[in-house]
Amino acid sequence: MPENPFSLEGQIVLVSGAGRGIGFECAKLIATAGATVALTARTTEQVETAAETINAAGGRALAYPADAGAIEDHDDLLSRVEAEAGALTGFVSVAGVSPSFARAETLAPAHFDEMVRINQRGTFFLTTAVARRWLERGTGGAIVIVSSVLAHTGAARLSAYAMTRGAVEAMAKSFAAEWAHAPAQPIRVNCVAPGWVASDFTSKLPAWYVERNEMHTAMRRFAQPDETAGAVVYLLSDAARNVTGASLEVSGGWAKWSLDAPPSSRA
Repeated sequence: MPENPFSLEGQIVLVSGAGRGIGFECAKLIATAGATVALTARTTEQVETAAETINAAGGRALAYPADAGAIEDHDDLLSRVEAEAGALTGFVSVAGVSPSFARAETLAPAHFDEMVRINQRGTFFLTTAVARRWLERGTGGAIVIVSSVLAHTGAARLSAYAMTRGAVEAMAKSFAAEWAHAPAQPIRVNCVAPGWVASDFTSKLPAWYVERNEMHTAMRRFAQPDETAGAVVYLLSDAARNVTGASLEVSGGWAKWSLDAPPSSRA
């Protein structure tokens, strides 16, 4: 084991959905740990600003505007990344959307299809595109897929989102079994499952829904986006070299609520 098994020095890691929120915070900490990080996101301004912020702090980041759900563009994206940043050693899949907060029987088919296109289909094919390159070269690598604690529990009014996150957790476990005995070096595949995180989406949730979810979380709060990043760096690092097919919950103790919680003052 290296002197610092948590170091990512010399690694080259692609992070999808890195323009803001959890994806950006993961990219920032990965760079702090020593890796070169390639950032992708659909919004050009966001991903370029994110890369500039990391570079200004002393890291090395490159921006690649791209839609993770556009599977026909994946190979071109990876070729551009590897031509400029170098051969990838890690991939973190964060890209995902949740465009609707609605009861299942009222969910618009267009919203359902967009979640499947990006969260599920895009994740599957971008992950396999990365792994295919490693398998062809005979090199290993580490993949971390950011899912959700809702993959384990489901959630009222977020049924399709929870479904897509559950799908990628099943996918990750299958990939872990399939690629652990790669010809030369293993490819490790794991998930990180955040709980409720403060974001643009959750800021629009009704106050009563936020209150109920806080009450059902041991830490009694929504997490900040950077509180997921440490788990991702761990799973990329040599410290986790014997970890594959796992889902690491980073939820503040979701569904482990205290019955002596004080009454809420939220309106």
